[in-house]
Order: sequence, then C-alpha cells, then structure tokens
Amino acid sequence: MITINSILGNVKDTEFADKYEQLSKINSCEVIRIQRSESQRVRMRKTSDKGTDIAFTLPQGIQLRHKDVVLSSPDKMIIIEIEPESVATISINEDIGNLNSIEIPVRLGHTIGNLHRPLRIEGRKIYFPIQADTELEMFRRLLDPIIDHIKINKAHMVFEPEEGSHIHEH
Repeated sequence: MITINSILGNVKDTEFADKYEQLSKINSCEVIRIQRSESQRVRMRKTSDKGTDIAFTLPQGIQLRHKDVVLSSPDKMIIIEIEPESVATISINEDIGNLNSIEIPVRLGHTIGNLHRPLRIEGRKIYFPIQADTELEMFRRLLDPIIDHIKINKAHMVFEPEEGSHIHEH
C-alpha cells in the first residue's frame, strides 16, 4: 500500500503537463476515481484503475481536485479524477428587456442559496449539482418570475465548486 500525505500539483500545471502527456502515451499513468463528495475527505483508502492500493492521510482542509497529481516518479504518475455528475445550468439571456437589472441575480442567489447548493460561475452561466431531473422543474417553478430571462438545462460534467465556497449540501 502507498500512503499519500499531500497533493503534488495538477496535470494542468506546466510542471506536470509534459510528464503526464509522456507517461500517458506509454500507459504509465494510474487513475483514482472519486466522487465530489469524497474530495474533502482527508482519510480514505482507494484502489487505482491498475490495482494500486492507496491510503490518503491528508492535512485538514485539503481538497482533492480533478486531475490532481498524488504520486509522481520517473516511471509512474497517479492522478485523481472526479466522477462526472448531474448539474443544473442556468444561463442569463443577453437581452433582459425592461426587467430591473438587479432582480435576476438577487432571485437566482436567493433561490440557490436557500437550498445550500455549491455553485460555479463561468461567464453568464451558473452551475450547481442536482440529484434528480425533477429538481429542474422545481427550479423553474421557484424562478417563475424571471423564467423568460433565463434558461435552465441539465448537464453531466465534472463539477468543481468555486474556490473558497464553504457551502454544505442538504
């Protein structure tokens, strides 16, 4: 068993990007798949896709991210992959007409905040996890006063909340 005490970096970092690409070509990268809910656990035991037994004993407050490097040697790299999950996407229409410009963000923030959902904002889109498709209809009802000015859809993706958001989910 290998014990992991820290995160070395991420394959998106220039320090690991080239090495990851080279080791991937020769099938020398291993993957540990976890759910987002496990990403904040500091103690856990997992098995990589190639059978390597790994124990995590990370410092408190550390969060595993998609494509984090947890082991790097000259001939092997082990990375984390967060499992994709269902998310709602809300995009704000470009033309909001005569609607008071503060109403949309306040209603969105109030609705999502009341449900204690972690979120990610990218441009004019807001992403947050859902457990069932029926939640999309619930959000459409809750956001009915502004529904003509937004689009609510479902996506399946690796969801990583905004940095520093310490939201608990219900």
